[in-house]
Amino acid sequence: MTWTSHIVPAFALGFALGAAPGPVQLLILTETAKRGFSGGVRVMLGANGTLFLVMVGLAFGFSSLAPGEGVLRGLRVVGGGFLIYLAAEELRKLRAEVLDPAAGGAMGTLGPTMRGVVSVILNPGAWIFFATTASAVIGDATAHGGRDAALAAAVAMTIGVSTSDFTFTALGSGGRRLVGDRGLRWIRAALSVGLATIGVAFILQGLQLV
Repeated sequence: MTWTSHIVPAFALGFALGAAPGPVQLLILTETAKRGFSGGVRVMLGANGTLFLVMVGLAFGFSSLAPGEGVLRGLRVVGGGFLIYLAAEELRKLRAEVLDPAAGGAMGTLGPTMRGVVSVILNPGAWIFFATTASAVIGDATAHGGRDAALAAAVAMTIGVSTSDFTFTALGSGGRRLVGDRGLRWIRAALSVGLATIGVAFILQGLQLV
């Protein structure tokens, strides 16, 4: 087995990860509906840039580090709170846009890129993936081809995730042109409720109530 044989499986795994519904995907669709294609791309750059840095860290020998159960519970609570905050902020913006379109556009805190970064850092599912599946893929690549193979697998997995996320962005941008402003507000509201639902689920898991 050559080190290049790990590239295609790593890409496929990354693509599947990006296609799986989750907070990052909902955030991409939300920002695309609100800001257009550029909004979704900026979320994607923040999230996938963070993913790439973690994957490179794994390739340089940190694949044996796994967060403990206490850390994961804390991530679930904090990450869930962050998603609820994003959802509440978006719903407030929607309400302001209905009452006063100019005021709605003026409201904002974190930009799309930073939201993408934080959505990965505070996502417990992402860290479980890093500590298990990603570590296994990188470790296997290292065993067969050394650090070069591990870095190639890290790049391939990041490209796979980016390809999938880019598809979400393109689809969201196309739908944005079809539904009009009123339809977009309903879509943004629905996506915000979806983010809040995931956030509540994270918090309940972190507090071990479910």
